[in-house]
Amino acid sequence: MHTDEPAAPAPRRDRRDRTLRSDLRAMLPDLAIALLVTASVYGILHWRIDNGTSDTALVMPFMADAAANWPYWLSQAFGWSALLWSWVTVLFGLLVGGSRPAWIRLRPATIERLHRTTSLTVIALIFAHALVLSWDSGNDLLGAFVPGLYSHAPGRFAVAIGVIAFWLALPMGLTYYVRNRMGPRLWRMTHRFIIVVYVLGIWHTFLWGTNVWFTGGLRTVLWVMQIPVALLFLWRLLYPARRGERVPWRPSEWSAGLSARDVGSLVLRLGAAAVVVALLVVIATGNTGGADREDYPKTSTSDGGGHDHHGDHEGHDHSGHGH
Repeated sequence: MHTDEPAAPAPRRDRRDRTLRSDLRAMLPDLAIALLVTASVYGILHWRIDNGTSDTALVMPFMADAAANWPYWLSQAFGWSALLWSWVTVLFGLLVGGSRPAWIRLRPATIERLHRTTSLTVIALIFAHALVLSWDSGNDLLGAFVPGLYSHAPGRFAVAIGVIAFWLALPMGLTYYVRNRMGPRLWRMTHRFIIVVYVLGIWHTFLWGTNVWFTGGLRTVLWVMQIPVALLFLWRLLYPARRGERVPWRPSEWSAGLSARDVGSLVLRLGAAAVVVALLVVIATGNTGGADREDYPKTSTSDGGGHDHHGDHEGHDHSGHGH
């Protein structure tokens, strides 16, 4: 998940060191931290079941036996850490591709290195999320890795976009290491769509994550987390690091007319600004699109205790599939 390289050329030694093998070694401390976070989330999920505050157990009462359904809860934990790491790596990527705000003190080379290592960690976490999920569903590898095969509520689409996000994130992250063969221009153009992959992962979580199914609490936090992403994306568009991407803003500069590319860039910038405003409105009004927790038991179709979720996955949650 790498955005444009910094405008200034990197030293020759640094370019040699940007190999997949060296980055895999450099990601090990980051991966270790991610696994600790995953273990912590797993413990929190168990704790919420034990004290009766788990929204997932409300949606799917048969999942309340955390010990018996440990693969499902471990998949949940991997999903949430993947979502957090994808958020972090997208922020780093936006800082790499644009002019850094003055308050960012990290060196460009440090930001880019962190972006590369966190990107690899995201891929590992998402893969673990899907693999453990396939174990939970009876070793159904095809269902976990092929879009459209799962049919759990609220439908195939909610699951499929998470799987699609994974398969898009994989090449977009790893093609960084063959960008010279692809051509820097083609690589930069395709890699910019990584923000779309991130949106698909967040959308998958909002649609299907029972931990964020209801209005308030964690769902609001997830909305708030998108504000810095939207702001940095807007900053990246307004102040790109590459001069060729800059768009004339002053009317006096439009005397010679605007190219189709300039018009498209202006529209994209206005759209990004509209997203920032929309996020602020959603958070300020509390209209986060969640269900009403108090009304849910009246409309729930979940079985009670003793339901075998391996025989019927209706209502299964794959929240946090964050690519």
